[in-house]
Amino acid sequence: MMKKNVILIIVDCLRANHLSCYGYSRKTSPFIDSLASKGMVFEDAFANAPFTAASFLSILSSVYPLEFEKQLPLPKDTTLISEILKRQGIRTIAIHSNPYLSGFYGYDRGWDHFEDFLHSCSTDTKRRRITDLKYIPKRMKKLLSIFMSFLGLELNEPYENAEIVTDYAIRWLNNKNPFFLWLHYMDLHEPYFLFKPKVRNKFSKNISRLSQIKAYINAILNRLSSKDIKTMKAIYDSKLFYIDNNLKKLFNFLKDNKLIKNTLIIITSDHGQEFLDHGRFGHRARFYDEILHIPLILFGQEINKERRKDLVSHIDLAPTILHFYDIPKPVEYRGDSLLLNHERNYVISEAAHNKIGQYIEDHRMFAPVFRTYAIRTKRWKFIFRKHINGKYKKEKCELYDLEKDSRELKNITHKQKGKIKEFRTKILNHIAGENRIITERQEKEKLKDKIRNLKSSGNI
Repeated sequence: MMKKNVILIIVDCLRANHLSCYGYSRKTSPFIDSLASKGMVFEDAFANAPFTAASFLSILSSVYPLEFEKQLPLPKDTTLISEILKRQGIRTIAIHSNPYLSGFYGYDRGWDHFEDFLHSCSTDTKRRRITDLKYIPKRMKKLLSIFMSFLGLELNEPYENAEIVTDYAIRWLNNKNPFFLWLHYMDLHEPYFLFKPKVRNKFSKNISRLSQIKAYINAILNRLSSKDIKTMKAIYDSKLFYIDNNLKKLFNFLKDNKLIKNTLIIITSDHGQEFLDHGRFGHRARFYDEILHIPLILFGQEINKERRKDLVSHIDLAPTILHFYDIPKPVEYRGDSLLLNHERNYVISEAAHNKIGQYIEDHRMFAPVFRTYAIRTKRWKFIFRKHINGKYKKEKCELYDLEKDSRELKNITHKQKGKIKEFRTKILNHIAGENRIITERQEKEKLKDKIRNLKSSGNI
């Protein structure tokens, strides 16, 4: 039997329209473009959630994030793709430095080797790093880093850079057993400083340290100008070029060690990034295409060269990997293999969040107040927000005709009452289905607790 390998590459905050192969004017991704030209490119791929903590439930376990009352820690009754593959004797390796995907939150399940670069920390240290230093006011932390910049001191990235992640992966790819490798690159995540001189290239060579600091301060104060955004985009594109070079390095290693022939490479992102497209910066619970439209490229010997136009999403990734390994998917997986034809009419994205669109880690202290859903078809984008506890009876709806308004700037809910009714019904049916799943899960847990209590009391 041929030994098959899969490498799942996730680039945090990578929006599709900043890749050259998706039409971007800058040549930010020459290596990724070369894979895309020989592989399968999905033009209409979308994230099932607008931020990492929610989107990775869909990526690694093919479920919708709001099927669970909390996304962190990782729910125990969801099955990660790594757990399935490990049971099948496939070596599983995860390398990343995103704290929300760390072992602290349960994402180390099913991996033969799991590197989140937090392994040497105490539990308390992990907690402080993971919660973005809750014990120190965030603005003080940011102002301190700015002060260090003015002094000429080098800032440290809040993550491991692409070179470290790539080199670490190469050290682990020297075994002949079939493997599944998940790599997660954080370089495109804010803050947008050029920490290391080698990242500099033609997109950002004329940007001074002072310009970077000014843009950073304005981002904190929510006063970004068009010049600041231009600076940040240049740094973002420079870092993308840096990641692209590291992916080429990884590919060359695979090629030199004769691993390319049997390896499927998947390149995508967990969500995009907004640069004031709709008046904000970053990636909160916003459901416009700069956040939800993601790149998705498959490359491998068995992969056809084509540009696909079917609607796909994160929930299709894990079924695709299982299909490639000839392993049946679990019944609870919601997606379908990308190696098959899709007839999906729409994609659903969703998130629970607070008033300013943030994911709230500690639900006991800061419960999310809204749930927002989006339906994306070829032509339409429908966004539906409701208060979780019904405190605010009024729902908020947005509707965009993407054929006439590709930038989603003209909300036409007042003109399309029929479409609003149609999409609202689909969303409410989707919510009802998720509520049934949550109720069934709660009932199972109650039954398990009852059995455990009877066993402990000696009655069974």
